[in-house]
Amino acid sequence: MARKGAFTEGDLDDIDDLLPPSPAPVAPQPPPAAPQPIQQLPADGTEHVLVPPKAPRKTAAKTAAATADTPAKRTRTATSRARTVQSIAEAHVAAQVAEALRHLTHSEKQQRGRGRSYGEVVLDAIEEFETELRQHFQELANAKPSGRLFRRVDQTRPRRRRHTEPPVKIPLAGIIAPDIELIDNLVIDWQAGSRSALVDEALKLYLAEQIATLTAEELDDEAGKAD
Repeated sequence: MARKGAFTEGDLDDIDDLLPPSPAPVAPQPPPAAPQPIQQLPADGTEHVLVPPKAPRKTAAKTAAATADTPAKRTRTATSRARTVQSIAEAHVAAQVAEALRHLTHSEKQQRGRGRSYGEVVLDAIEEFETELRQHFQELANAKPSGRLFRRVDQTRPRRRRHTEPPVKIPLAGIIAPDIELIDNLVIDWQAGSRSALVDEALKLYLAEQIATLTAEELDDEAGKAD
């Protein structure tokens, strides 16, 4: 005997009424926006607009300063300083002459408040003993070895001067460039051999009294040490 189902065919037609309704399709939601920074208002209630920071810009002055100190400029500066230092003419004189010159200028500063520079003393010495200097060097240039016909030595070349002590280099400060050039021309005209030879001889004549005093003091010191 066939078993009868719980529902008849007519009952199945109403099954949709018994089921709950299908939910409506949900539209996709856009992604949430990024949270905005919280802006706090100052106590006075005024609102400030937040401006993003900008990268610092180099000013024209800073750029010029950065590019100014270049190796090329440093080289030019060093060369300029070297030229300034080398622009002061020099001469080598005997140790006693240099000492007498130092005593003279120091004494003038104490008495007058301002003493002459080394260069000014040299100019005064050459001007005062011009005749003696010309004659001295011309005699040396024309001198010949005793008993010989020929000179055998070129007197126009700088002569090697002999000193009991090493010569001392003195700056000819206070002499302008044209006067230095004139001194060098006198060296050629008088056949002095070198600028140092001319300056040394001029100061020996001009500072003869001071040199004699220093020599006497040195002899007295040596005698005192011997006793």
